[in-house]
Amino acid sequence: MKHSKLALGTVQLGLDYGINNKRGKIPEKESASILGAAFAAGIDTLDTAGAYGDSEKVIGNYFKRTGQNFRVMSKFASGDAENINKAFSRSLANTGVSSFYGYLLHHFEDYRKNPEIWDDLQLLRDQGHTAKIGFSLYLEEELDYLREKDLKIDLLQVPYSIFDRRFEKYFQPLHEAGIEIHTRSVFLQGLAFKAPEELDMHFDRIKEKIARLRQLAKINNISVTGLCLNFALANEWLDKVIVGVDNRQNLEEIIGAQKYQLAVKNIKAQLSGMREDDENILLPYRWKTS
Repeated sequence: MKHSKLALGTVQLGLDYGINNKRGKIPEKESASILGAAFAAGIDTLDTAGAYGDSEKVIGNYFKRTGQNFRVMSKFASGDAENINKAFSRSLANTGVSSFYGYLLHHFEDYRKNPEIWDDLQLLRDQGHTAKIGFSLYLEEELDYLREKDLKIDLLQVPYSIFDRRFEKYFQPLHEAGIEIHTRSVFLQGLAFKAPEELDMHFDRIKEKIARLRQLAKINNISVTGLCLNFALANEWLDKVIVGVDNRQNLEEIIGAQKYQLAVKNIKAQLSGMREDDENILLPYRWKTS
């Protein structure tokens, strides 16, 4: 089976999540259908976390019923160094796997406040409980801080999209250092799909770029999904592009949109001009919506 550069993000399997999500948490029966479709399409990696509601349990229940297995990445939600082993064991039990492909710190501040937490992660890796360890990051300054430390990081997860290019300059040196790079938020948590007129004043800075994106999609007869997805897939330094979905049809659209990779490469220069650097736009936790 050909393995995809796509990885499936599973936050919607356990939580009501996303600015463009109008239905809330996905029912477990439909979640199973989504996982089955992902498996059939060669998607071999799932991204979850202890903070994603029931996501880990939904994944575990699916594995028990089907016997199908993905590589699973999870994340330590929050807290001090004393409870990371407990959280890890709970996540492992919820998913039902014998070991994780990757286990990341979900919040960089947990490491900054308690650097010894890295020792616990290294021990989990050294004992074979997880193949890779690393961080899920949101800010460039977090990565700069880590690069000054002598940490044997295996895997980093960062946001990346047509709009959010902050980490792009790091990709090649990280790759050459042997660090696996996974990106998320390729659709900027659904913002890319919103009609500009539907957005409130907090998003005024990016409304014109979203309108240009929609226009470019129409001119080239490529969906917004296809433009956003293939812009990320085209980056040679990335190992996985994590996508979240609201339903099975959404996943099938994403899988099908990969056929536009060459067409999107041909208009990459136009897409590159849509870069946005305002972190109040790029970081969903800073969104102020009415």
